[in-house]
Amino acid sequence: MKKLGVLKEINSDKIVSLSPIGVEKLKNNFTIRVEKGAGIASGYTDEMYKTSGAEIIETKAELIEKSDFILSFGSLVEEGQNLDNKTFIGFYNVLNNNAVIQPYLNSTTDVYSLDLIPRSTIAQPMDIISSVASISGYQAVLTAAEMSHMVVPMVTSAGGTLRPAKFLILGAGVAGLQAIATAKRLGASVKAFDVRSSTKNEIKSLGAEFIEIEGSVENKDAGGYAIEQSEEYLKLVNERIAKESIEADVIITTAKIPGKKAPTLILKSTVELMKPGTVIIDLAAENGGNCELTKRNEIIDYNGVHIIGLVSLLNRCSNSISYLLSNNFSSFLNYFVSHIENEKDNEILKATKVIDQGRIINQQLLKKENILL
Repeated sequence: MKKLGVLKEINSDKIVSLSPIGVEKLKNNFTIRVEKGAGIASGYTDEMYKTSGAEIIETKAELIEKSDFILSFGSLVEEGQNLDNKTFIGFYNVLNNNAVIQPYLNSTTDVYSLDLIPRSTIAQPMDIISSVASISGYQAVLTAAEMSHMVVPMVTSAGGTLRPAKFLILGAGVAGLQAIATAKRLGASVKAFDVRSSTKNEIKSLGAEFIEIEGSVENKDAGGYAIEQSEEYLKLVNERIAKESIEADVIITTAKIPGKKAPTLILKSTVELMKPGTVIIDLAAENGGNCELTKRNEIIDYNGVHIIGLVSLLNRCSNSISYLLSNNFSSFLNYFVSHIENEKDNEILKATKVIDQGRIINQQLLKKENILL
């Protein structure tokens, strides 16, 4: 039976890629070892893993040495480690961060990254992108509500009536739709925009107002993702968003393009028009940001406007996101075992395999410019 090792996340990440329930789902196909303390910050003790059938290993180095498959959310290895004859599985964001693949090159290592999972009915149980986006959208609203100097719902009291906070959501993928739904549940007045006209009905069904800006380019083969737009159209978007932003109390941006820098939707000149106390939560901060002033992992106060570029919002829901990730990863691993013999003909395994025996083979990655080889 193959040996699976679960690494403890670093860089202050409080999530874990496999829960004790996930161990139970996989133990018929794998002998499972978990790095000591891997699940503590998510509410899973070492004893819980032992009860589910896993062995606890003291150090990362020992875990890697004793495992055939190594599972983590982020890329947790460094150049110089002996990774030969290992298979690494994670959510490495390889299209936007080529550097993470460096330690795996020039070895007999295989790497699978689930940020490349195709959108299909079969792949849906493994769709980590949707899990991450959903929790990110939810937590973005709660973080904005906490940082705003206003209450979110309409409040009537002896001192008068407070109007509901005005939320502007830019991007209506999974994260944006979850943000809309959460903000509406809290009682906010919500407007939303997406370049894809197909999102109009979804936005309206959640009770939000759809901001329509004609002239966008759409591609039905883009797997449901937005694609790059013309400079002329982006200029129209920037102008309309500038008008809407003046009225907004909270702006949540979620627009990303796989393998590309996030589009700039909020210019510095737009921020300068916003009223003090406005909160911007930029969920695209890791990919360059939708706001021109966003800085990765920083909170900026620009003339009283708070711009949040934190990429660790998932940590605030560590138990919930770890539960979802565990389900996604365990689904992928069980699928992997059942289909690895026909990997070359399997769309899911071909799409997610980044490195084969130390060589980059993923076509999306090879097509990118300036790839580090």
